[in-house]
Amino acid sequence: MRTTFLTMGALALSLLGTGCVATHKYVAKTIAPIEQRVGTDETKNDSKNSDQDKQLATHTGEIADLDKDLSQTKEKLRDTDNKAVQAGEAAKMADQHAGAAQQSADGAKTAADGARTFAEQGLTKLDLSMQAMNKFQVLKSDNILFDFNKDTLTAEGKAQLDDLAQQAKGLDRYVIELQGFTDKSGSTSYNDNLSAARVQVVARYLANHYEIPVRNISMLGSGYARPVADDKTREGRKMNRRVEVRLWVPESQSGKTVATNTESK
Repeated sequence: MRTTFLTMGALALSLLGTGCVATHKYVAKTIAPIEQRVGTDETKNDSKNSDQDKQLATHTGEIADLDKDLSQTKEKLRDTDNKAVQAGEAAKMADQHAGAAQQSADGAKTAADGARTFAEQGLTKLDLSMQAMNKFQVLKSDNILFDFNKDTLTAEGKAQLDDLAQQAKGLDRYVIELQGFTDKSGSTSYNDNLSAARVQVVARYLANHYEIPVRNISMLGSGYARPVADDKTREGRKMNRRVEVRLWVPESQSGKTVATNTESK
């Protein structure tokens, strides 16, 4: 627009230089307002351009600030992502450690249960062993017979005691039970004393000839308390004049084998 006005001004000046005075005045009167308006427009345009430049500069600064904020935000996001990854790795390791700890706890529980079971089984076996050691049974039983009104051992009686003593010497724990009897002949007090004397003869033989500890020998004279045969016959009275000998051992040593004399009953 400014170029157009300049062209028109140049043209007017040319006319003024070549035309008449009236024409010159007319042209001057016509162009002056136009130049004034053009100047005003140029001033406005310059001001407007200056404002636009300021706004552009402001926007450029704001964009730069936004870029800076965006860069900082991205950096923070990267840092947050890194921390999140690290937290995830830490959580994963914590899970692994927790799993290992659980496995260790399970293993410890299994070991404890096994130890408890083993201990219980051991106590059960020990209890059974103690019961077997304290519960006795007869390993060998025999009858030592005596002549009428006698308290001396016969050859046959000594042989029976020899066999029993040999068997007892191989045992760790045992008790030899001796119980003496008589036939019905004689008074009760006499028979009680006679049966006790027969028991003492047997005990003395075992202790003196085979070193059987006296503490392992149990003795009782019972007289005519428990006959095993008819005392009205000679053979019956012979069977009643006896010392019953029983070798008691703990069940743990007996092997549940009981030897008995066929004449004992």
